[in-house]
Amino acid sequence: MQLIAHRHPSLPKLAWVAVVDRGHGLVTLDHGPLVEVRPTFWIEGVWNGSFQLGDFGTTECVFGTGGIMGEDSVRFVTSAATVDYLFYAETGDHVTVSNSLPLLLASIGDTLNPHCREYPRICNSILRGIEDYERTIPTQRGHVKRVMYWNLDVSNKAIAESDKREPPHFPSFKAYRDYLRDNYALIAANARDAARTTPLEIWSTQSKGYDSTAVNALCSPSGIDQVVTISQAKAPTHLAHQDAGVQHEDDDGGEICDSLGLPCIRLDRRSFVREYDDEALYYCVLHECQDTNLEDLKKHLRTVTLLLTGTHGDIVWPDAAGAKKIGIDSVIRRGDPGGHGMGELRLNRGFIQLPFPFMGARRKAEIIAITESEEMRPWRINTGYDRPIPRRIAEEASIPRHIFGQSKQASVVIFPQPSIPYGKALREEFFTYLAAQGLLSPSRTWLWPVVRWFNSILKLRKERSFHVVYVIEDLLAKLRGQLRGRPTFQFARLWSHLNGSLLCFCVNRQARQYAQIMEKRHLTMLTKD
Repeated sequence: MQLIAHRHPSLPKLAWVAVVDRGHGLVTLDHGPLVEVRPTFWIEGVWNGSFQLGDFGTTECVFGTGGIMGEDSVRFVTSAATVDYLFYAETGDHVTVSNSLPLLLASIGDTLNPHCREYPRICNSILRGIEDYERTIPTQRGHVKRVMYWNLDVSNKAIAESDKREPPHFPSFKAYRDYLRDNYALIAANARDAARTTPLEIWSTQSKGYDSTAVNALCSPSGIDQVVTISQAKAPTHLAHQDAGVQHEDDDGGEICDSLGLPCIRLDRRSFVREYDDEALYYCVLHECQDTNLEDLKKHLRTVTLLLTGTHGDIVWPDAAGAKKIGIDSVIRRGDPGGHGMGELRLNRGFIQLPFPFMGARRKAEIIAITESEEMRPWRINTGYDRPIPRRIAEEASIPRHIFGQSKQASVVIFPQPSIPYGKALREEFFTYLAAQGLLSPSRTWLWPVVRWFNSILKLRKERSFHVVYVIEDLLAKLRGQLRGRPTFQFARLWSHLNGSLLCFCVNRQARQYAQIMEKRHLTMLTKD
């Protein structure tokens, strides 16, 4: 097949959309300014191989997205981490594929359906893993599809998904550790390869927990340019709109960075209070998002960046009891959508996600067996927060035992449901949109603070907090049990019919902006011709 590429300076830095004309063997690629394009491939990502070879189409250690031209087909490559997707649509002999849902919709002239109530369920299905997630996304004109983890092969005869290469077996801790260390060394070399038009900087995150500590201990010998940490963990009894001035636990990873000799920048997890001009981007992939804790990162990035995180470590590196809560299998199930909310944001800001624990994660059963093995006994602390594999990695890198992995914390930002914009200007635009779609009358928008207050109580209720809610629910459950045979009861959240509406609004809003960019570029090219 032949590749024709067009660079669009105004498109998101790492976004791309490709149209495959299967009848004529032609691939037309429109891409942002930092996508690396060569005659036989394009990539916004990294892998464990030489950049010039462009051989990321089979490896299980690839992060980001791209495409590889074949003689009579093109392979679209997804990330080995389930925080990024590809989206595609088929129309006759043409197949349009993109790493951005809004850009795909802009290219095919379609939109999400404001009255579709299926989007939250479809979004949440990603937690079920790479075999059981929902691939079809309804639109106004029909549907588009998404691909997570699997590669997508498009030829003149068929469209088919193909698996990535499986990781090697891990019979021991050493075998697993060496796999992680050696493949990261190759990835780091790929990121900095002089054959790139723009070599990548490598940044990482650091908390006081297990996962980021193990990542940095393992990766620092091969090079990390900068580390960011968030000093304060989230308040467990308050949501984002309530936790200003609340006592937070210390989650500052600066001492761990010092022990590894890594430079550290401290981020404000509540920077969205001061500036949140890209809020809509967080809702272009998920109907709810917890990743705003890294919003402050954007003012520090200097160029296209590879961002290492410990996302998925709680699934791959727990003890067997913890692992069974999600499942000990090879399908990469998740317990929460952490990292998924940055899918559109990273394309605009210019960074590539590498959630390190996804490397080799399809051998989860073997990794759990290592965790439970006798050789790991010296690295067990026998508490409710016990992760022998990351502890051993960190302690063998001379990080003192007492400065990490002592208690479970998190810095994510959790907003009340349904998702309503935090920023005033975007919120007013969203309410206007809801009214236009007949989803919420303007006279009811003033109730939002009350709805937020009530739904926050339901979100945070525990046996010791908001106890009165438990008492009332228990009483109603007993009455229902006596009258209708239903032994449980929970209050329904208000405005639940709006779940998914912010996703639809933001995706369509962003698609309009991308369509204007593409149209302007098209007119400019016609003028030149």
